[in-house]
Amino acid sequence: MGVDSSLVDKLKAQRDRFIAFAFAGADLLLEIDSDGIIGFSTGAGEAMYGLSDNDMMGRSLSEFIFPRDRKRFDDCILRLKNTSRLDHTPFTLMGSGGAVTRMRLAGIRLPHLPNTFHLVLSRVPPMASVEVERISGEIDHKSQFIDMVRGRLNEANRIGTDYTMTLFDLSGSNLRALDPKVAQSFLSTMHNTIEECSLRGASSGSLSSTSFGLVHDDKMPAAEIHKRVTMVADRFIDKNKGATVKMRSATLEMEDSTLSDDDIAKALGYIINNFVKDSTAFSLKSLAEGAQLAVSDTLTRVRNFRKMIKGDDKLVFLFQPIVNVRTGAVLKYEAFSRITYNGTMFSPPQIIPFATDVGLIGEFDLITVAKALKLMKETGTVSTLAHLSINISGHSLGNPGFYQALLKMLEENRPVLGRLVLEITDAAQIYNLHEAKRLLARIRKLGARISLDDFGSGGAAFELLRNLPVDFAKFDRDFILDAADPKGRSVLKAMTGLCHDLGIVTVGECVEDAATLANLCSVGIDYAQGYYFGQPAVDAAKRIKYFTEHIKQAGTNEPGLMNAV
Repeated sequence: MGVDSSLVDKLKAQRDRFIAFAFAGADLLLEIDSDGIIGFSTGAGEAMYGLSDNDMMGRSLSEFIFPRDRKRFDDCILRLKNTSRLDHTPFTLMGSGGAVTRMRLAGIRLPHLPNTFHLVLSRVPPMASVEVERISGEIDHKSQFIDMVRGRLNEANRIGTDYTMTLFDLSGSNLRALDPKVAQSFLSTMHNTIEECSLRGASSGSLSSTSFGLVHDDKMPAAEIHKRVTMVADRFIDKNKGATVKMRSATLEMEDSTLSDDDIAKALGYIINNFVKDSTAFSLKSLAEGAQLAVSDTLTRVRNFRKMIKGDDKLVFLFQPIVNVRTGAVLKYEAFSRITYNGTMFSPPQIIPFATDVGLIGEFDLITVAKALKLMKETGTVSTLAHLSINISGHSLGNPGFYQALLKMLEENRPVLGRLVLEITDAAQIYNLHEAKRLLARIRKLGARISLDDFGSGGAAFELLRNLPVDFAKFDRDFILDAADPKGRSVLKAMTGLCHDLGIVTVGECVEDAATLANLCSVGIDYAQGYYFGQPAVDAAKRIKYFTEHIKQAGTNEPGLMNAV
């Protein structure tokens, strides 16, 4: 009996996709045994070590770890043996020619392979580029720091010990008057010093462009950390007479026995936001104290938020077309929500995080769906031919009150549901996929369609595709931008093929030029969205438009495509 060649081809394609996904987040894949001996290697090993994959086989991975980091490496392998997982931990690796590369190591031990460890190594961006982002304020690492602190708290509870959190603020320093490279060097050195003082050298992070935090234990008391950080500042001042360094700090006890996970998250957010906002007025001494103040602050903000969103006239939509990459026809218009309050317009980044954090996101989502249904039934703002895509949060899908109200609303507006697409944001945060699957199936049965926003982010892409009944998948912007190089394009092509195999229509966002559109077309993506076709506007969905000229300029048009208005 012969083997079905089409089945073999599908299995090969799936294998290639899994490999592409693996290398999307890593530069080197390794398999080591319980003694740390490399049994398998693939990736950029030759570029980093000057050794081929075959040459690395049989050698100890510790040979390639910079001497200063070997104790940390041994601790990580021990943790991997005990817990079966290893979070991304920074190391410096040495190549055969003496060159060093900063990497992050993560790993897993599978239950059926107790003496084998699978590791992934990914490059850490050069410190100079990281510090440029810190100085310009383009990256906010506060949420990452909070996640790290929560992980260390869980760890402390498991092993029965206490950790401490210390925060540093340098915003009063005169650094911008210096050469940017000098300022970068100082912040880099400061951050490295703080990281070395942190628990296992991997429990620190940036809070803003000029503030840092770390978790430490009693082996590295706060006084010793202050001493080391002050020495770095003093050396910097001695070499740069025009500079001034003003440093403020706060050390907090992290005893959390009376706090829930939700309390801890709110307390950390409140503590860090207030420290960064004004470290001179910061006086909190413990996590518990932060939790108490966070509750009071949240109640006040909830009342104010409800005032902001109450009333149909408060919510405004800006529409942006989603365009067929080969014909220029519009599939649908995404409706971006804006809130107008006291003469000011607020965008989603200013309102959605807070609404999500305090459990009001379901209320906001219901208001946006109701507004969209109303516009589709009226004439004037939206063409009767236009299909609208409305964002709803994955957090809302876990709220029974939300989906009961949503289903009732949809039942009452069945005539226009064929033109409605519900786009699920933060889908990776859906905690009950079975319940979400049931709800989305009922929504589709009523006539509306379902789209996944930022597909590929959050680390749950396969699980979401396997469980949720969706019609569209919009790829996360990072995959679109990475498609400018061959490696990123291969990953995007693999993801597109997987969606098509499952009967899911694909959309690429952040298309700002013809070259990006051409990249999307080359990997088989169906539709595109971005400033190349126009910025979001109040009247964009008022009259259906074709974008044939844009398609022709990018060279993605079908043969014989005629101009259309």
